[in-house]
Amino acid sequence: MEHMYLPGTIRDRITDLMKEHKISQTDLAVRIGTTDSTISRFLTGKTDKLSDENIIRIARAFNVSTDFLLGVSNIPDRKNFEIAELGLSVQAARNLYTGKVSPNVVNRLLESPRFAEVTYMLEQYFDDTLAEGFAGQNQLYATLSAMLRNKVKTDAAVQAAQTVNRMRVPAYQADLTFIQNQFMAAIREVKKEIGSDFTAIQAMNKEVAEKIFTELTKGQDVQHPTATPEQIADAITRSVAGIEGVHQQALDKLGSALVEFMNSTLQQVTEQEKDDAGKG
Repeated sequence: MEHMYLPGTIRDRITDLMKEHKISQTDLAVRIGTTDSTISRFLTGKTDKLSDENIIRIARAFNVSTDFLLGVSNIPDRKNFEIAELGLSVQAARNLYTGKVSPNVVNRLLESPRFAEVTYMLEQYFDDTLAEGFAGQNQLYATLSAMLRNKVKTDAAVQAAQTVNRMRVPAYQADLTFIQNQFMAAIREVKKEIGSDFTAIQAMNKEVAEKIFTELTKGQDVQHPTATPEQIADAITRSVAGIEGVHQQALDKLGSALVEFMNSTLQQVTEQEKDDAGKG
């Protein structure tokens, strides 16, 4: 959840941020490349002038948005970042902007603490940090196995040597296994957080089906209702007619396809019943 502040002026914001970060006027002046007196005169009200450039630099120094600094927003988190500040390549940013990758999925993964661990492991995988560790571990197992076989001439030692030797794993395979397990765990946690609409969808489908059945059997003997394929198709298409993006032409095609399918199915059932009766 985003941290919120009480409403305040730009002077209030700067003063609060300096206290929160334990930064003096002199430190702030050095960070934004201005003089101590410039900061002091503004904060004490001796002047109302603070250049736009200084406002931007102060916002960046405290990693807050300029809207927050100016009192427009009570949430300090920045909403806009330069590509370079985020460490993204131009192509990566373009993929996000154009929708080649799903911003929603990327956002959820970046918010996941476990996915942060995955990125750290991937970094180690790319620079061979983990591989070097497993290579060293494998060398240790190999040395220990050789010592058991060569130095201790017993059946138990030979069996122990074989056991130790089986503990060796391909360095990169170990990396990938760990990364895969962590990544899948992150995916499961994100999915759990999002939840599932299956129950709601099932309930909605049941409600729609019950409504269609009620309309089709209206005024009939409920124990022995009858309905033609045309009636069933018409009831189904009318049930989705109000959904946004559904066009009448598409509904007409759906209705025709349903009628054809049901007639074909009924014909097959009838023919099967005749065949069964003839065999009897």
